[in-house]
Amino acid sequence: MKQIIYELKSQPVVSGVSIIGTALAIFLIMVVVMLQQVKVVPFAPESARDRMLHWRGMSIHYVDGDNNESNAYLSYGAFESLLLPLKIPENVTAYSAGTEAMSANTPNERMYQFDVQQTDHRFFDVFNLHFINGAPYTEADFESGLPKAVITRSVARDLFGTTDAAGREFLLNTAPYTVAGVVDEVSTLADHAYGQIWIPFTSTGLQENTWNSELGMLNATILARSASDFDAIRDEISRVGEALNSQLRESKRMEIIWRNRPYTQEKDAVAHWVNMEPDLEKNRKDRMIVFLILLIVPAINLSAMTQSRMRRRMEEIAVRRAYGASTWRIISSLLGENLVTTLIAGAVGLALCIVFALLCGPMLFSTMMTTSTIAPKVGMDVLLHWSTFAWAIGFCFVINLLCSGLPAWRASRQSIVNSLFGSTH
Repeated sequence: MKQIIYELKSQPVVSGVSIIGTALAIFLIMVVVMLQQVKVVPFAPESARDRMLHWRGMSIHYVDGDNNESNAYLSYGAFESLLLPLKIPENVTAYSAGTEAMSANTPNERMYQFDVQQTDHRFFDVFNLHFINGAPYTEADFESGLPKAVITRSVARDLFGTTDAAGREFLLNTAPYTVAGVVDEVSTLADHAYGQIWIPFTSTGLQENTWNSELGMLNATILARSASDFDAIRDEISRVGEALNSQLRESKRMEIIWRNRPYTQEKDAVAHWVNMEPDLEKNRKDRMIVFLILLIVPAINLSAMTQSRMRRRMEEIAVRRAYGASTWRIISSLLGENLVTTLIAGAVGLALCIVFALLCGPMLFSTMMTTSTIAPKVGMDVLLHWSTFAWAIGFCFVINLLCSGLPAWRASRQSIVNSLFGSTH
């Protein structure tokens, strides 16, 4: 450590530029990583993302047609026939395909606009929204189509001036609703659970908005007991789906196509079209290419600076070799010294990335698919995960090897005599 501190002080300009260059490289890489991580890492109320399977969209193939297909979301009838009977999952829920902006107010008071998500009663068992007042609407409320609502803390304060709002009434698109419970705010990055107001879709008749009986306006999420159950769940869906298709072919001359649904959180994040299964492997390869470019380009520049630092230390390396230090001992010590510098720069780069994400979150994450009327909200619980630190440390090691490995090897292989005389030939 004394040697490292001495080297940093003896070449402040080179050391400063090296740390800044590495920090900026880590910063750029971590921005790309965070853009991906917020789509897949668990955070409330999607704390069980690693156990979730998502079903967005479905296709209908007409047996008598010329390979004609219709593509849309799930109908509630299809949900009840295909997903609700599943025995292996812990739970399954259906909810509207995206939020809808609706007007809300109390009588004779100011009108507000909020993002409304329509769900079934199981929604609150799958997604762990934190209730601070009241409780979710019940199965009886859902089956009866009662106008109950769960609202966020900010909605309660806007409408009632307090979060103690359970049992109070308000107007939602002029229809009277009763508050069942109040929950903490939900980030728009939780693209399945997000909402400001949640209501039973039976209260609006959304379940009746169907065509061909199987297509409608709903998405679904399956909560598995363990990620190891995913294959068994898909097998069970295939068995139920084939039995359902047999009935549909005979009665309606059509069949459903689910394209290997449901998808994991990672696969669902890159699924943009109902009629196309996403190529997850290609998406992963594309990301790796981006990471390699972001690693190699700064590593080439930093390696030149590392080489110049090695030239100043050739006499020192020659003396160490003359006293019996092995090539591996010299390489490992040089790599270790450079690794400490790289880790310092990595910490600076990660801190810059987190600050940038917190300050510029709406701009950074605005490209994500959302129907929300408000900008994405990014919290520390979303950004800071062990995986984020693991990625940062991993990239520090790789940059260290790329930018200092070759210079250290060349320095250790230099002729002792030439090194003592300061020659680099």
